[in-house]
Amino acid sequence: MKVLIEDYHYDPTDLPELKGIDPTELSGGQIKLPYVGYYHNGRADETIFILPKVFIIGGKAFGRYEPELLLHIDKENEQLTDADQAFLFELSAWIYQAIALFCERHPENGITSHRELAGVIGHRRDGETTLLDLILALIRFGKEHQSLFTYIATIAHSGRHKIHWTKTMRTTSPVLQDGKPYYLKCKTKEKAINYDEELICLFYSTLDYLKQSYHFVAKRNLNYETERPHRIKNLIESGKGTRRLRQIRGKYFTDELVQLWHLLYAFYERAEEAAQGKAHDERLLVRNFNTVFEDMIDSLIGEKSLPSGLKEQKDGKIIDHIYQDKSLIGDGNIYFIGDSKYYKEESIVGQHSRYKQFTYAKNVIQYHIDLFHKNAQTLRYRDELTEGYNPTPNFFIRGIIDEKDLSYSDHKLTRYQEDEKKCSNKHFENRLFDRDTLLVLTYEINFLYVLSAYVLSHGYGSSTDSFLRERFREDVIQAFEELYCFYELWPEASAEEKKDFVEKHFKRLLGKIYQTEDEALILALKKQDDTVMDKSILDLIPESQRKDYPLS
Repeated sequence: MKVLIEDYHYDPTDLPELKGIDPTELSGGQIKLPYVGYYHNGRADETIFILPKVFIIGGKAFGRYEPELLLHIDKENEQLTDADQAFLFELSAWIYQAIALFCERHPENGITSHRELAGVIGHRRDGETTLLDLILALIRFGKEHQSLFTYIATIAHSGRHKIHWTKTMRTTSPVLQDGKPYYLKCKTKEKAINYDEELICLFYSTLDYLKQSYHFVAKRNLNYETERPHRIKNLIESGKGTRRLRQIRGKYFTDELVQLWHLLYAFYERAEEAAQGKAHDERLLVRNFNTVFEDMIDSLIGEKSLPSGLKEQKDGKIIDHIYQDKSLIGDGNIYFIGDSKYYKEESIVGQHSRYKQFTYAKNVIQYHIDLFHKNAQTLRYRDELTEGYNPTPNFFIRGIIDEKDLSYSDHKLTRYQEDEKKCSNKHFENRLFDRDTLLVLTYEINFLYVLSAYVLSHGYGSSTDSFLRERFREDVIQAFEELYCFYELWPEASAEEKKDFVEKHFKRLLGKIYQTEDEALILALKKQDDTVMDKSILDLIPESQRKDYPLS
């Protein structure tokens, strides 16, 4: 097994031959592979995994190893522990499953499909399985049927050593002592060949062989005796594995064991073809993994059903992630807009990306204002009384790797603190409720968490989106409360009195005030040294007629 890293600069002599895969030539004679995924060389019976570039930290794989060290993962590689090798196979399998799921979620539908844009190449046609698919299916079967195997072993061994007294007394002579007979050679009940056990023993022996070849973690079932890995290797090389399975075919009556027989037969058939040089190359690679990462994030937080023209905007721009959630002001809803970033470690979100994100938000606002002018039912983006705009939440999210804790279960979601000038857009300094005043936050999330959540959500569902959405909303609120003081004005006044106040001071209040659906009048003033920037506006409202307004 070999592990390569996307876009890492290799010496050409270090890389194995990858038929049909063209590396990118670099200055100095080096090359890089702009791919992520799985490649199995059928002629050499060698498996190659190409991992995403996010795993290069400080010029090293996972911040620990020279990438060249991963070109040979075997027992002779003393620098990699068994745990390291098991992690590499597990990670590679997650990546493979993510790409396969991406292809399933976005089947080919022309040159504009996600699959075409991502540059997916491979021999994994619909209904076709690769050798890695079969290996993963065997591992998954073992995890899901532990209780079945234990039950079968318990039933099979029950009564195996029970004495057969009729046969013992008929065929052997007792020894008499004190007038009592003692039988020294007892006959036990012999069981017929247990074909259930034979199949399960072959299954666990196969797992032991795969564990040695691919270094994954597999628990032994102590109820069954297994054959050594070299015996399984001989079965594969001699072509006797499928022959042995055919001999015991039709002996199983439970659906689970029939399924196991078919899995084992498919694996041995494919492995024997590879051993005899008859197998074709298998590959499932993606050239633009950023598109897969975008789909990974969108499956967690994105809205599955959106109005036409909202995600694919009129100017040709396509928003990565957009979903509806509770507004920052009042009780209505508003769209949250996100953009996922698949970067190398040292890369940062640039001004070009921020400008595009602000454009996405302005297009979404205009989309709803157009609906408003058509008297269509829409979300409330602008208040007619104050002409203030409901703040539109924006964020970037990028995947990172924590080299000290390679965990799949911890999201490690953190907000990246940036200077306000870099992450905000405005025409006026102190007008939060102006349509051009926008703020975009940047997040970092554990890439491994997103990867596993994406794969596991397929067929099982996921509640991850609700947690992430809540966190984004809380952080956007916190960011605004760090920058602005919020007040509710004239809480006890009538609608007419509020209208008179707004119209009288409209020019001074424009962009600073917004009325919610329940007619609460909200004032937002920019902070300056922990106080409000424009105190003169507060002088317009008696202190008894204003109170702090917490965003919620």
